[in-house]
Amino acid sequence: MHTHTCYSDGDLNPAELVKLAKNKGMKILSITDHDTVDGLCEARWECGKQNITLIPGIEFTTETEYSGIEVHILGYNFDPEDSRLLRMTDHAKQNAKDYCMKVCSELESHDMEIDYSLLDNVKGIITKHDITLSVMNKEMSNYDFHNIWLSEDSPLNITMEIFPAKKVIRTIHETGGKAVCAHILRTLEQSNRQPLFPYMTESLIRCGLDGFEVFYANSSKEQVQKMYELCSAQRLIMTGGSDFHGTNRTGRCQLGEYNSYTSTLFRDISGILCKSYNNYPVENAIA
Repeated sequence: MHTHTCYSDGDLNPAELVKLAKNKGMKILSITDHDTVDGLCEARWECGKQNITLIPGIEFTTETEYSGIEVHILGYNFDPEDSRLLRMTDHAKQNAKDYCMKVCSELESHDMEIDYSLLDNVKGIITKHDITLSVMNKEMSNYDFHNIWLSEDSPLNITMEIFPAKKVIRTIHETGGKAVCAHILRTLEQSNRQPLFPYMTESLIRCGLDGFEVFYANSSKEQVQKMYELCSAQRLIMTGGSDFHGTNRTGRCQLGEYNSYTSTLFRDISGILCKSYNNYPVENAIA
């Protein structure tokens, strides 16, 4: 059985995402929306109809001991109804809402016109993509607007309160899951801090991290090999994913797709996460 796991960020209705996965021939799916599990109930229902195994997932936005560097921690196969996890996601939703209001106020001071009705109707957590879509009079693409106004180099000096990575890893473990760091090489490249790689990975491992995303959507061969060697040396879980954000998103892979140059080197990824889920054997999954 050849299967894939992948993750999304809420740009598709969960049921539509599951149907798309079915059309792609996928048997195993993990949806890791940012800081929320709101879509998992609907996804589980549709997965049951489509005979797809759903591995509960989430992608927490966190910070490490290295100030100013945002790190994304993926949680897999936890209890999505655990009160400790839900308190954290409720907190994250409020943090995102507070950040959104501050950013929109600043954008309006730069003569931007905001469609607040769009933001009021967001399902799940408000993202920077939602803020981008809400700006009605921007004279550039959504991609360029995000990079100019909402990236780390933005002229807006606004930060969002996020969780310490150690706290997130502990909560994922307490709710029965595994914690994996997503696309850390991309994260460091975006902030031009590649030399911190050995120190940040060591710090996360000390915090109890279970693994790293070995291949991520557009990873290069060298990046895949570097992450593979790290996980092999430390005996950590290896995962990967398409980072699918919707069919029309610029610069993103499609569902279940990725550039993997060394897939034959990897162990049974989902089998490491769980031997079975919903009485369905999980075997030979390559994300």
